[in-house]
Amino acid sequence: MIDYHVHTRLCNHAEGIMQDYILKAIEIGLEEICFLDHLTLQDQGKGLSMTPGEVPFYFQAVQMLKKKYAVQIDVKAGLEIDFSEAHVDMAADIAGTYAFDVIGSSVHFPDGVDIVRRRSAWRNEDNYKDIDIDRVYGQYYETLARMLDYSYFDIICHFDLVKKFGRKPSRSFDEKIIEILKKVKQKNLTIELNTSGYHHAAEESYPAPDIIKKCKDFGISFALGSDAHNPQSVGRYFDKAFQLLQEAGYKEIAVFNKRKKSVISIDYSKAVR
Repeated sequence: MIDYHVHTRLCNHAEGIMQDYILKAIEIGLEEICFLDHLTLQDQGKGLSMTPGEVPFYFQAVQMLKKKYAVQIDVKAGLEIDFSEAHVDMAADIAGTYAFDVIGSSVHFPDGVDIVRRRSAWRNEDNYKDIDIDRVYGQYYETLARMLDYSYFDIICHFDLVKKFGRKPSRSFDEKIIEILKKVKQKNLTIELNTSGYHHAAEESYPAPDIIKKCKDFGISFALGSDAHNPQSVGRYFDKAFQLLQEAGYKEIAVFNKRKKSVISIDYSKAVR
């Protein structure tokens, strides 16, 4: 099986060397691992990402490891690019300069609101009471919808990340989510089933089980990622992910090579750790 979302020290908030992520993947029987480290170009993301100048080093480091471990596992290179309309051209240029296997895109700062860092007001119990939760959810999904106007990426990472710290809206956003999913299908994009939510206050996958079922109804493909920021987290909670995929009726999962998507069958008898 695969893990298409692991990070490196270059993002400034991950631990361990790249080789150790690969060794963990081999240990648990994965067939592919893809480094999908952060590239955040907007000011809000300073300190959360490699710099554009570090991308060549990052890409070459993955290629060296790919060659070293070729007999044991397929090592792939990708980027998780944080969506910023002001930096789309730069993001597309960087993504297109190197022979990446897959490019993911994500939303971490909808309308400038930090929904990911532990020190953010969105997480802080003392501050978030002054934040309009419905408004932030609305901004998040509007930003996600605008992201789909661009074509520099292959995978949507952690689809409903806005729930990370357990903040719940007072109303449903199903109508907007369905609108987004229709566009995802139209563009033949893949959504990541990201298991890191089980380690967060959200206490469930990204996306939520009901969204996974909607994706199946639309015929949208999934990739699988742990969002590991340390070697021990590679493949974490994949047993839960496979159960969700099986319950939704998925028989295949997406994989990428040089930005070209294909699918592989899921062997559920071997999928649960």
